[in-house]
Amino acid sequence: MNLDLVPLGWLHSLACLIALATGAYVFATPKGTRRHRQVGQVFVASQVILNLTALGIYQLGIFFFPHVLAILTLVLIAAGWGSARLIRRHGIWKHVHLSSMILSYYLLIGGGVNEVFLRIDAMRELVSREGGQIIGLTHSVTLLVFLILLLAWNAAEIVRTLLRRRRRARLSAAQVV
Repeated sequence: MNLDLVPLGWLHSLACLIALATGAYVFATPKGTRRHRQVGQVFVASQVILNLTALGIYQLGIFFFPHVLAILTLVLIAAGWGSARLIRRHGIWKHVHLSSMILSYYLLIGGGVNEVFLRIDAMRELVSREGGQIIGLTHSVTLLVFLILLLAWNAAEIVRTLLRRRRRARLSAAQVV
C-alpha cells in the first residue's frame, strides 16, 4: 500500500474519512432531526475541506480532471447546503437538497474508487493484468447504485408529499362539513 503523502494529502485523507462516515450516517438516519442537521454540517465542512485540499494536490504537476470534479463537488455542496435553508418554505428545495447531497457523496465514493486502484498494490496489479476496464466497470456499478438511490429517495419524497397533500385536503373537507 502506498501512503506516501504530503501533509496536505494527509489532511485531505482525514477529511475524506470524516465525509464518508458522516455522509453514510446522514443517509441512513431519519431526516430533518437536530442530529441530522448537526452531522450534516460536519459532512459539509469535511467536503469543503477535502475538495479545497484536492485543488492543491498536483501529483502530475497540472490542473486536470480530478480538480474539475472537486470544483463540481463544491458547487453541489453549496447547492445542497443552501437548499436545506429553503426547505421549510418551498418543498421543491427538498429535491435539490437530496440530489445535491447524494451526487456529492457519489463523487466522494468515485474518488475513493480511484484511490483504491492507485494506492493498493494488489489493485494496481489487477489493473495492469486486466486493463483499465476494471476501473470503468467499478465506476459504472457505483454510478448505477447512486442513480438508483437518487431516483428512489426522490420518488419516495414525491409520494410522501402527495400523501400529505391528500391528507390535508381530506382534513379541510371534513372541517367544512
